[in-house]
Amino acid sequence: MIQLTSFLLGVGAAVALPVLSRVVRPVLVEAAVAGMALFDETRRVIAEQIETIEDIAAEAKARRDEALVATNGHHPEADDAPAADEAPPARTRRREGSARRRTP
Repeated sequence: MIQLTSFLLGVGAAVALPVLSRVVRPVLVEAAVAGMALFDETRRVIAEQIETIEDIAAEAKARRDEALVATNGHHPEADDAPAADEAPPARTRRREGSARRRTP
């Protein structure tokens, strides 16, 4: 025998499901649209920040290049070191007393 309450719950679910899907579907679609908009906005903000970082790096490289050109290709801190085209200091000769002598 079929239970009347079970039968009525089944019929009610069969009627209510299409009604609920008509109500829930637009809400789910709007939630998906909002999620996509948030994703696109996040991508835009990240792209702007990356562009800002690239601009800072390019400006720093340009300033470094200007500094190198102004110092004729040498780093300003390296002025204390002798230049490559300068001759090294002359070597001093040994004193004759400290040299090895050959014995005949």
